[in-house]
Amino acid sequence: MKSFKLIIKSFKNTKFKIIVYVAFSLLIAYLTTFIPIIIQYFLDILLNESINNSIIEKFISIFNDKLSFIPIMCILLLLVKLILTFISYLRTIIKNKIIQEFQFNIKQTLFYHIQNLTYQDFYKKSLADLVQNMADDVKDIVTFVDKQLTYILDILLILIFAIMQLSGLDIRLSFIMTISAIIMILLSIWLFKKSKPIVKERIEARRKLYDKIDDNYSNVKFIKVNNLQQQEIKRFEEVNQNNFIANKKKVVTDSIYNMTVANITKVQNPFIFILGTYLYIKGLVSIGSIYVTVSYSNKIGRGFQSFGEMFEYLNAFAVAYTRLNELLNLTLEDKENNIEITDSKIVFDNASIIVNGEKILTDLNFSIDPNTKILIVGATGSGKSILVKTLVGFYDYEGSITIGGYEVRDLNKKNIRDNICLLLQDSYLFSKTIAENIKILMPYMSDEEMINLSKEFAFHDDVEKFNKKYESMLGKNGLTLSKGQRQRLVLIRAFTKLKPIMIFDDSFSAIDKINKKTIIDNLLSNNSVKNTKIFITHNVGLAPQFEKILFLDNKKAYFTTHKELLNNQNYKKLYDLSLNNIGDDYA
Repeated sequence: MKSFKLIIKSFKNTKFKIIVYVAFSLLIAYLTTFIPIIIQYFLDILLNESINNSIIEKFISIFNDKLSFIPIMCILLLLVKLILTFISYLRTIIKNKIIQEFQFNIKQTLFYHIQNLTYQDFYKKSLADLVQNMADDVKDIVTFVDKQLTYILDILLILIFAIMQLSGLDIRLSFIMTISAIIMILLSIWLFKKSKPIVKERIEARRKLYDKIDDNYSNVKFIKVNNLQQQEIKRFEEVNQNNFIANKKKVVTDSIYNMTVANITKVQNPFIFILGTYLYIKGLVSIGSIYVTVSYSNKIGRGFQSFGEMFEYLNAFAVAYTRLNELLNLTLEDKENNIEITDSKIVFDNASIIVNGEKILTDLNFSIDPNTKILIVGATGSGKSILVKTLVGFYDYEGSITIGGYEVRDLNKKNIRDNICLLLQDSYLFSKTIAENIKILMPYMSDEEMINLSKEFAFHDDVEKFNKKYESMLGKNGLTLSKGQRQRLVLIRAFTKLKPIMIFDDSFSAIDKINKKTIIDNLLSNNSVKNTKIFITHNVGLAPQFEKILFLDNKKAYFTTHKELLNNQNYKKLYDLSLNNIGDDYA
């Protein structure tokens, strides 16, 4: 239902254009069915048949004393054709504008929706699939609206006007066309039901093929280093074969339908001529009436021949509609309020953090004062990252977690993230230049400020080695940089816009040991900037340099100084292991 609302809402600014478009469609359908009536009138008058048409006769009366009958009819046909062409041209322009606005609005709404989804929803596999397919889904919906709704509207209007025109003729003359139309409608229903699962299979096979190509391209270095080319070729052949089979099924189904409809269209005309001749001999119909019936039957038959393509788009639309509905039904995270955080004190009071219905951390009781340096340590999987992600509103919790006296669950998430900088181990970069990636939070910062920051994080010398320096393109996910360089760039970016609370979640893991030591020492010794610095690391050997240590162990939190924590056997064991770690990156 939300997909339907989204589609309707995306037309909100095009109401007048749609009215004009429908009006033009009515005119086009009427003129299209009126042309055979002109030819019918022409033939019947030449054959001395009695026929009346007020519109044609009024037009003839304009030239009655100036031109003979045949030139007048030629002028009328030419005039109708020119009007039809001009209106069709205007309708195409109107339709293109409607589709452009519709496509823009639907993409804008979906992009906004995705940006505001909850963290839990965003990292579910089902959502990843929905987001990955979103571009294709939007394309399928727009294509259906653009081409097929126009096609359906034209066929429906022509059918209505054709029935109106034929109602004045002998009903027996349109009997064969009516039977043919019924058969073609039944065939179309069969095609729709038959092709529905085939189209779904085809879409899925095509998606897997594209995913395989993209996956292979992204991991080409790994494949070459490990000599996996033949293995990947076999996997691609399998995916490509499935795609071929799915396409073959569609081709076979469409061929049966198109061949049947084409033959019905071809066969019905001789039967219409036979029946028309009989009725003409009996004096019940005119030659012009036979021509009109054949003309309409050909138009309707050709219309049904395109139903195979139309149903493919319809089924693709149905798949896209369902997936977008799933996407739109996911929860948005932000609360509407104007609360402003003015104090960066963090308090956990009997708090338990919940992920997918399971309590990961329980009975958390501690507070972090502003402008302090905190180290969070614990074994792998102890919940270090989950704890800090809860601070920025990614996870649910029980009890109380406050920032500046306000409950995290009650705050606007954008407001929270304006006060907390969270740097994760993974480096999220855009396919832009180095400078654009650095300045993304502060677009108007000077190049001098950018270079000074780069020097602080030992990155400037690396940039100077690129041909275009800071204007060098990074490629997808920062492809041209090493992992350590990506982490340093992300650190620079974070410090272009300092926030009251800075959290480093294993943000130095890939940086070489010399640069890592320099960067961490600078961050810990720099007291000129007043903000809270929270470090998460596996390197417990850094603990003596921090004011307080938050040790997570067996779902519990121990918050005190390093010296006092040494009395905790599990912490001391972790600390001793860190000191004796062979090949430690920092020491």
